[in-house]
Amino acid sequence: MFTASLNDAKNLKYIMESMSDLVDEAVFFLRKDMLRLEACDPSLVCKIELDLHDTFFNEYQASEERTIGLSMSALRKISRRIHLGDGMSLQLNGGTMDFTLHSSIKRQFQCMLLETQEDTLPTIDVEYPVYIEMDVSVFKEAIRDAAIVANSVLFDITPDEMIISAEGDTERARICIHRGSESVRKFEVNKECHSRFNLGYLVSFLHSSYISDLIQIRMGDKTLPLRVDFLIEGMRLTFYLAPMEL
Repeated sequence: MFTASLNDAKNLKYIMESMSDLVDEAVFFLRKDMLRLEACDPSLVCKIELDLHDTFFNEYQASEERTIGLSMSALRKISRRIHLGDGMSLQLNGGTMDFTLHSSIKRQFQCMLLETQEDTLPTIDVEYPVYIEMDVSVFKEAIRDAAIVANSVLFDITPDEMIISAEGDTERARICIHRGSESVRKFEVNKECHSRFNLGYLVSFLHSSYISDLIQIRMGDKTLPLRVDFLIEGMRLTFYLAPMEL
């Protein structure tokens, strides 16, 4: 038996819409104290991890641990029907996961379970020399600035600043964020780093920016994936993005 409910499904709406831009299906681990989701895009360029602890929900019950698969395309359709202020309940019902939206009326959607392939998901466990925590709105605007110029973005990080730059055929963009900026909460750099990443993926990651005021950025040099975290009480949303050639 698995059931969970939220009085306000707003954050879950933003998360599902962001994830469905990137992946076709996801593996859900129904645990007694947490709902965990993992997914990779078909090309294995990005990985998503979502931990929804029982404290994230208003009600949560999982009498046994199970692993199920769900279509992100189906979840995106449901998320688009979530209005601000709507509540949501989830219930595992045989071969479907039932989503019920609560407002002045009750609307129910059923998603067929998919066969899971959890063994194919890569495990990412690396030490990052760069850790930055900052206002998500500032980072989001920097990525938007770069996205109007090119399809990829270069990060140059020193102990004093993070430079985000992009170069197209006729335009260039360069954004400097100093460690002393009021938008920066933590700026820890053990080694200078230079990495390039796909802007399309980053823009999709930031569709989840509405759920949190802060963003955590972890980065290494060239070969390490970028890690982006959004944290709110009872929840962790993590995106990994493979680097491009410099």
